[in-house]
Amino acid sequence: MTTGQRKRRLRAHFGFSKIPFSKYAWAKHMFDSSSQRELLDGLLLWSDLGGIALVTGPSGVGKSITLRKFVQSLDDSRIRVFDFSYLPTTIMGFLRSLNRTLGLAMRHHAADLFDQAQKFLMSYKKEQGPHPLLLIDDAEGLSANVLDLLRRLTCYELDAEDRFSLLLTGTDQILPTLHHPSLTPLCSRISYAHTLRPFAFEDTKNYIRYHLERADADAKLFSETAVRHTFQASIGTPRNINQLATQALIDATVFGRDKIDGDFMAKCIAEHPLYQGHAGK
Repeated sequence: MTTGQRKRRLRAHFGFSKIPFSKYAWAKHMFDSSSQRELLDGLLLWSDLGGIALVTGPSGVGKSITLRKFVQSLDDSRIRVFDFSYLPTTIMGFLRSLNRTLGLAMRHHAADLFDQAQKFLMSYKKEQGPHPLLLIDDAEGLSANVLDLLRRLTCYELDAEDRFSLLLTGTDQILPTLHHPSLTPLCSRISYAHTLRPFAFEDTKNYIRYHLERADADAKLFSETAVRHTFQASIGTPRNINQLATQALIDATVFGRDKIDGDFMAKCIAEHPLYQGHAGK
């Protein structure tokens, strides 16, 4: 049986118009949780002020899709986003990748790459119109030296004004690095910081209902108890909710069930190698 045939079998079993809980989600179709809404509102307000911002949160909590929605919400004539997600750990590698992202020529020396990137970003608004925003995702992989380099990159005439903005995002693993004494000057320049929280139970329940309704399925396909088991095992992390809900749908199709109740969901979780010991907690 091909992948397409298996997908059709799953869709046919539940009458789905599309497969729910997919990891491939358009930002415009993002579920509007309270925690993600707070982050989005905060980022939009920060974008009017500029400077340096920091967004942290556990892996799979929804940072990337919220950031995509934030970028799509910006006025292109006012703000130009440079999305920089490939992050070498050395200063030379970072500067080469940054210049490549900005569409600049390669140079042999780190100082020349630094000066070229800084000049480009500092003069961008004057020459092109929009305020430049450098978005760095997965920043937890950056060393203290590279993070301090970014701080120096933003410096302009003794901090007289912010010629470009910097948005750092990553898991909570970035925090120990930021606490390094050498990065105190960087941390003191952060004008907005936010930790994206996992879903509460109510958001988890609404999230599951939202995806089922988008697939034209019965919004009560998962019972209240099944949702609660999913919430407890996933700790409210959207990626884990997707993983467990998809597992339950597959298992239900295999066993010919048309509903997912609490006992069945608890069994799915107990037998899942990544979640054993979570069921019923």
